[in-house]
Amino acid sequence: MIIEKNKTALITGATSGIGAAFARRFAKEGYNLIVTGRRKEKINSLAKELREEFNISVDVFIVELSSMNNVEFLIKKIKNRDISVLVNNAGFATKGKFADENLNVQEQMINLHIICAMKLIHSILPNMIKKKNGTIINLSSQSAFLVMPKNAAYSGTKAFLNAFSESIYLEVKDSGVKVQALCPGFVISDFHEKMGSPKANHKNKGIIRWMTPEKVVNISLENLKKGKVICKPGFFENLGMNLLNFLPKIIYYKIATNFCK
Repeated sequence: MIIEKNKTALITGATSGIGAAFARRFAKEGYNLIVTGRRKEKINSLAKELREEFNISVDVFIVELSSMNNVEFLIKKIKNRDISVLVNNAGFATKGKFADENLNVQEQMINLHIICAMKLIHSILPNMIKKKNGTIINLSSQSAFLVMPKNAAYSGTKAFLNAFSESIYLEVKDSGVKVQALCPGFVISDFHEKMGSPKANHKNKGIIRWMTPEKVVNISLENLKKGKVICKPGFFENLGMNLLNFLPKIIYYKIATNFCK
């Protein structure tokens, strides 16, 4: 079984969306939780709900993980914890062209998506290898495969996470540790709202198919049982996206450019 009782799961960016869905799923399975987020009231409300419903412990850290000082702070806090599951979910995207965006913000994205994930994995993985059990899930994206204008740094970080996850998998595949890069497409969550897409627009249209965070989590864990490292949840939801990958680049570039106008 992937999920065992009386273990601890660390989930970054657990305030809402996929992160909160992972928190609820592992809480339901009896895991104690360590969760991080930036919206204090919302994540504390979730923690209270999970403690009361599932009789587990939930430690909350309100941290901005694009800051390396905060990452080091979190690592010190979890140093002596036996963590069985790590979900690197915290992330954000920007809406403008790279040359027009604040470079500091792009650097923060790289810190959060890549450096933070690497540091947390590096601090936790040795103990997982030692006890021959553990799970690491890195939140990637369909954007790792389908690059778009106004998405340069985001797509780049997610492509890195895919390659990094596969390499770590090859290093630990005989140790009992499971590794996955989870690559969802359009998910009904606050993420897309922050990007300027209101929830009223989160409807299936053409090749665009939306999934709930809960469905993404279910598919992720099912794929983890099967040893699938790169997980693109939802066959029909990803069908249109997958077909785009087979187009000649010159055609794809035209479609991508028009899509983002």
